[in-house]
Amino acid sequence: MAARRTKLIEAGLKLFTTRGYMATGVKDLCREAGLTDRYFYESFANREVLLLAVFDTVTEQLLDRITQAAASAPQTSPERERATVEAFVRELAADPRKARLIFIEVHGVNDVVRQHARVGFLRFVDLVAAVIRDILPPDTPETQLRMTALSVIGAMAQAVTAWHSKEVDIPTERLIEHCVQVFEALVRAGGSHS
Repeated sequence: MAARRTKLIEAGLKLFTTRGYMATGVKDLCREAGLTDRYFYESFANREVLLLAVFDTVTEQLLDRITQAAASAPQTSPERERATVEAFVRELAADPRKARLIFIEVHGVNDVVRQHARVGFLRFVDLVAAVIRDILPPDTPETQLRMTALSVIGAMAQAVTAWHSKEVDIPTERLIEHCVQVFEALVRAGGSHS
């Protein structure tokens, strides 16, 4: 059952990010996974539940990758900042489906999915807040720390989305450098308002 569920999640990631969620039916997902409808309903009540499972899987992988990178980097500010940003961008550049799913597909479905995605987004904000907590002055109010983390994640998400959709055509390394510069600038700005 777990193996079948994994196949359906993989099929969902592929089809939701190529055809789009709205254009993908249960039969399409089952065909892609090599399973019958019966096995779809064994694990998922409907397409929306599968979409949320795909979103959670992708979000967890991305958060794990960023957490590992931040933890294994030297704990000095610039190196830790760079490791965090680089892990975020490289993971999404390596598999563009993840960026499309997280930043595009889940936002046009309905309020339940949008709210679920917001909770996932806030997990990234929490992670960035933890990284920058030691960078900002110790007396920085929690609301300022949170606003800075929200700004960092929002800016990087928009940059990665524009890059994936070819609105900007730059090499991955240039995108990473840009996101690092934005991260550093927003953290400096956050510290100056505390």
